[in-house]
Amino acid sequence: MSENHDLVSRRGFLSGAGLMLAGAAAGMAGHGLFVEPATAAIQESPSWPWPYAPLDEEMVRKKGHQGYYINSCSQGSFYAIITELREKVGAPYTYIPVELMAYGASGVAGWCTLCGALNGSCAAISLTCKDYDKLTGELLAWFTQTPFPSDISNQYAKDHAFLVDKYKSDKVLPQTVSGSPLCHVNVSKWCKEHGFASGSHERSERCARISGDVAAMAVHLLNAYHAGTFTPKYDLSQTTKTCRACHQKGKDFEKGNWTRGKMDCGGCHIEGQVSLVSPTHPK
Repeated sequence: MSENHDLVSRRGFLSGAGLMLAGAAAGMAGHGLFVEPATAAIQESPSWPWPYAPLDEEMVRKKGHQGYYINSCSQGSFYAIITELREKVGAPYTYIPVELMAYGASGVAGWCTLCGALNGSCAAISLTCKDYDKLTGELLAWFTQTPFPSDISNQYAKDHAFLVDKYKSDKVLPQTVSGSPLCHVNVSKWCKEHGFASGSHERSERCARISGDVAAMAVHLLNAYHAGTFTPKYDLSQTTKTCRACHQKGKDFEKGNWTRGKMDCGGCHIEGQVSLVSPTHPK
């Protein structure tokens, strides 16, 4: 059989198959078994940034705490802001699943990198604001210099004013300034200073309160930004500024432009050396 004949035969088969499928579809349509694509419902994504309405910081704080109980820190802080925007704005926030940020729990799948509360809050900021870099930068700087949990969250827990029924702990928890946006540093420093295990109810409850505190601050910044009153208040530490005179993004390797970052250097580096563990740490 020739190559041309084979090609014609294949075309004939495909054409016949297409007619059979079309006939079957027509037959099923009357019985509701065949559904045509809802092309009319397909729309382009709404233009960015998405619309914003002023939110109640304290309701967001309480929802962030509640969101942690639902599914940890990253989703919790995102949940707090997005569900409030659903109520105040509606679409397109009604179409975005809060589970989008579930991956960020415990610094991304337990790797303890960026604090999940920061991760979720920054994602919400980026949906509503073209200057997201300014607001997220301010949020991280504030986080590194703020004692957690906040006095407000401690009082809410003590008074059982949060939105959960059963608390991991309703104690007024001691505070620590982490000096870092990393989950690892934030948790380790607080646990070490105050004698709590990383798997304790107190540590978990502290993270729940932080989820609310961070989401509330994110909303504070967004409210100010959209009202035209946002002014940065937090700056890099003097130690970091001194280090960045040489160690920053640049093209001069010999000068020290082989690293970059804005985190406080003193937490991990001492006199130019990486500070890992003390000499007395068990081998």
